[in-house]
Amino acid sequence: MKHLLIAILFLTLLLNTNCGQTKNENSEKLDEYLSELENVGFYGSVLVEINGEKVFSKGYGFSDVEKQIKNSPTTVFDIGSITKQFTAAAILKLEMQGKLSTDDKISKFFDKLPADKQQITIHDLLRHQSGLISNVGRDFEKISEKEFIDKVFNSDLQFPVGSSFSYSNIGYSLLAIIIEKTSNQSYETYLYENLWKPSQMEMTGYTRPAFDNNLVAVGYEYDNKVWGRPTDKEWDTSSPYWHLKGNGGILSTTEDLYKWHKSLLTEKVLSKDAKRKLYHPKLRTEETENSYYAYGWDVSKTNRNTTQVWHNGTNRILYADFLSFVDENVTFIMLSNKSHSNFNNLNFEMARIVFNPNVIPEIPIADNAENRIFSNRIITMISEFGLEKAKEEYAKKKNTEQLLEFLMRDEGFNHIDNGKPEIAIQIFEMNAFVYPKSAKALQGLGEGYMETGKKELALKYLKESLAINPDNPFVNRLIKQLDK
Repeated sequence: MKHLLIAILFLTLLLNTNCGQTKNENSEKLDEYLSELENVGFYGSVLVEINGEKVFSKGYGFSDVEKQIKNSPTTVFDIGSITKQFTAAAILKLEMQGKLSTDDKISKFFDKLPADKQQITIHDLLRHQSGLISNVGRDFEKISEKEFIDKVFNSDLQFPVGSSFSYSNIGYSLLAIIIEKTSNQSYETYLYENLWKPSQMEMTGYTRPAFDNNLVAVGYEYDNKVWGRPTDKEWDTSSPYWHLKGNGGILSTTEDLYKWHKSLLTEKVLSKDAKRKLYHPKLRTEETENSYYAYGWDVSKTNRNTTQVWHNGTNRILYADFLSFVDENVTFIMLSNKSHSNFNNLNFEMARIVFNPNVIPEIPIADNAENRIFSNRIITMISEFGLEKAKEEYAKKKNTEQLLEFLMRDEGFNHIDNGKPEIAIQIFEMNAFVYPKSAKALQGLGEGYMETGKKELALKYLKESLAINPDNPFVNRLIKQLDK
């Protein structure tokens, strides 16, 4: 899982936002947008805070299609790697209690460490700079604690400790083991007593809340194939096994995560010093304040020169996203039981709506069988006969056939990865030909040209994409990189 992240940075700032719309205008516009997304397949629950006030909380699509149960603000979702923020906060709570230090080497907690891992600190695990690989098994694969530890410490490091960044799920599982060893409590019990209970979060955990099964969302694949509930998978007695425990798999609701957000604005759970470390840890020499991974959160600057904190989580079935613009007092929480490229950028799209009243959000094309067949036919035409023949084929399409923008982007990058850059560029060009006003299609074309070393064309299309969506920090960074 490749994930980027959330939180709250400057809690003493006087927060203001110029969102340009009233509470009712924002609520109505967001509901209209989300209702249109529901019509093309979005399943999930969404909560929005503006100026410190919850202005929107609603569910869309089904949590259980078979039973016709709709998603709602009380639906329970797997929050994926958003779990990491709780693990990080628990470590800092233990530090507040004098039971450990983030500077401690993990050799204090694990015996007989190999020589290359003896210098790893808790700080290194929290910031994904330990050099450890990401996973040593599948999420729900059965494994004992000893077997997990042996596998982890027998794996090779990707780089010297503390010298670089590589997202590591197993690093956060090691942190969960440290929490249990230090507190003499189970991971979930310690988090409940020290984080969730003080925050009045009674619908967050692995099994302690004794969730009503009808409230837990069923996961669905893109074609509506049933994946099932996370609680139906093979778990240990009270939690997932160590491949997932501590780094993912916590269950929660948008409303409970909002309580967590509010709690972090106070010193109810973490002190001011602990929160400063949570969001502003010691950086490596090559890092800047513009963008970095903190303790379980991704922190960066927006093009408005404000601070954005974010984290997401997914297993490609379930998707969770928490985005907060801390200087502007605007927060978005989205949990979904149907991960899809059409909707996984939802929080950022809602941010565009809130911060830019004139924005007209793009509604994606429905991902159905007919459109997939048509899109794959166009891709085949490009691969076998070239771009112009594909355009001729597109001109003959039925009125009900539409090209899937996200699928074209995905296939373009797949062809680059498979050593077919010329075909990839033609796929990207076809996508931009059909969707000339789509920031995503133009971004894909720009990235394609960047990957193939065509700097001028890459800049052209990336700048066109940024003109349509100026709130995309990733495209901004690519342009700056190319302009050097």
